[in-house]
Amino acid sequence: MNPLIDFLKKTVGQKIIVAVTGLGLCLFVLIHMLGNLFIFSGSEAYNSYAHQLHEFPLLIIFELGLLLFFAGHIFLAVLLQIKNRTAKGSIPYNLPAKGEKGRSLVHRFIWFQAGVLLLFVIFHLKSFKFGPHYEIFLEGEAVRDIYQLVVESFKNPFYTVGYSLALFVLSIHLLRGIPASLKSLGLSHSVYISLTEKLTWLFTLVVIFGFLAPIWYIFIFL
Repeated sequence: MNPLIDFLKKTVGQKIIVAVTGLGLCLFVLIHMLGNLFIFSGSEAYNSYAHQLHEFPLLIIFELGLLLFFAGHIFLAVLLQIKNRTAKGSIPYNLPAKGEKGRSLVHRFIWFQAGVLLLFVIFHLKSFKFGPHYEIFLEGEAVRDIYQLVVESFKNPFYTVGYSLALFVLSIHLLRGIPASLKSLGLSHSVYISLTEKLTWLFTLVVIFGFLAPIWYIFIFL
């Protein structure tokens, strides 16, 4: 049997793939957030950044890799959830300890989180990557005016509030998912679990604030 197929069929292998893809998506989210901060530098700086990004020769390869990570993460995470529910049966014999009630509640809403984030990604791509095409001249070259599109979108209160709510769901997913991923990779230990939790909170707060700051800046000041 092919070692890779054999690995993917095992629960431990699926957990490792979910962990690796999840952490990879965390890295993408961080990079994407940092790019969004160019909004504060104005139209020319933001459009120049967007244009250079879209002209990057290997962009299509990274986009396909990102799509593979996203699809693999969702598919295997759903598969593991189904396995867990099947193993437990209809009787909830494995009740959480009192102190784990909050984490258990978040775990039960994992399907809701996944659905919201999937719809958000689809809507985000439709709005920006495949949205209206405006043009602006930079150094004599006509490029897509992403800045105008972003400003128009986030001047809409429904879009801004909806985006913010989706980011709230993302924060819950990150706070649960990062420690779970590290545990699956054997990187979680009682000796430094406190440090891991603090770094997870720090990463989540930085990412969420980094996404929220530009959109509310646009909504309030532009």
